[in-house]
Amino acid sequence: RVTTNDTLLVHLLSEVFVGFRRAFPEINLDIVVGNEPLNLSRRDADIAVRATERPPESLIGRRLAGIRWAIFAASGDAPKNFTAADARRYDWVGLSDGIGGPRPTKWLLDHAGADRIVYRLNTVLGLAEAVVAGGGMALIPCFIGDATPGLTRVAFPEPEIEAGLWLLTHPDLKNTARVRAFMDYTAAEVGKRRAIIECTDVPAAKRS
Repeated sequence: RVTTNDTLLVHLLSEVFVGFRRAFPEINLDIVVGNEPLNLSRRDADIAVRATERPPESLIGRRLAGIRWAIFAASGDAPKNFTAADARRYDWVGLSDGIGGPRPTKWLLDHAGADRIVYRLNTVLGLAEAVVAGGGMALIPCFIGDATPGLTRVAFPEPEIEAGLWLLTHPDLKNTARVRAFMDYTAAEVGKRRAIIECTDVPAAKRS
């Protein structure tokens, strides 16, 4: 049993999970999707794939990548030469409190102001679609925004907004064969996608 959130499942992990099943057909997967972390100490799940800045100390695992966020706009409305000083001139799509980590929300409040966050969601999954539909600009993880037709990356915020992508399990399960197989496979497959997740394919000159 593996828990992750809707955004990671839809935009990153479905292909990885199906590939794991092909590689290990004797192991069945039970995917539990939720934006609130399950309690692995209670064995709500065996493994968690989570975006977090600080994983629980009671779990062990590995940091697979850093999830980089960028500012995106609908392609027909994307401003040129955008800087943080321009943020208050635009409407923004933002996240509800407690969703997506505190850094994107803090950046928006500091630079755009609460009155310019005109559309809020309690899931990262809908951010890109809201921007494409004309709801405003938004901070969106690069691996989502860059893959969404109708979006243009406007800028990277400064300071960088990043959360870790973690693969976690309970210490009692770390040597279980099925858990070890899943963690090794998932780490390798996500590693192949690390440049997309971290936006390291973008020249440094364009990161401001």
